[in-house]
Amino acid sequence: MHSAGTLLAVAIPVGDHVKRSIGGLTFDLDTIWMTLLAGAIVVGLGLYLRARMTASVPNKVQVLWELIINWVGDQVEAGMGPKYRRAVPLGVTIFVLILVCNWVEILPGFWHNTDYLPAPTADANLPYALAVTVFVVTNVESLRARGLWRYIKGFFARPRWLAPIRVIEELMKPVTLSLRLFGNIFSGGIMVALLLAFPIYFFPATIALSVVWKLFDMFIGAIQAFIFALLTIIYYQFAVTEEAH
Repeated sequence: MHSAGTLLAVAIPVGDHVKRSIGGLTFDLDTIWMTLLAGAIVVGLGLYLRARMTASVPNKVQVLWELIINWVGDQVEAGMGPKYRRAVPLGVTIFVLILVCNWVEILPGFWHNTDYLPAPTADANLPYALAVTVFVVTNVESLRARGLWRYIKGFFARPRWLAPIRVIEELMKPVTLSLRLFGNIFSGGIMVALLLAFPIYFFPATIALSVVWKLFDMFIGAIQAFIFALLTIIYYQFAVTEEAH
């Protein structure tokens, strides 16, 4: 006989994915499709903005994009100067993509016979992929800015005995960056799934709590997108400026 806690745990689909094995590799198809959907939304917003952009009276979408671009641009110029404005597209893309990935959770879906659709950022694979992308881009920029010798020399600055710790710190950046995003979005998904797992006679209260929590979860999703984008810019700054390194 199952306890109430066991039944509740069985009803929670968080962390369960639609998997497909191809060539010995396992893919989470739901995460892939939801990421593609989020990417399509971002591209669609960009195309809409390009079609409706005006120099006179900006529309609401244009105002929103300008706010995001101006914020990222201010962060880049304050930390690295106008020379590194090429970091702005990276920061804007990271922020908007993660924001849409986090907010796509509010869409209704059919997931294991519930109306719960998990955000792709609640799967650790997507945050890891984004973090590795940031890691590669920032280290390539560091090599471009310093050259190979100065890049390596930076790890052996005084005191030199800290060189192994500096290497480990650099390698751990994508891990900490991804786990911060994954942990917060995953915990929000657990709360939504818990609310949806309540018995049917709590249905009105469950719906109300789910709506309130999803609104709060959207706020947390925006904060996490902001933090990820801000840390991306900071890591970029560390990579290209001697003082930050």
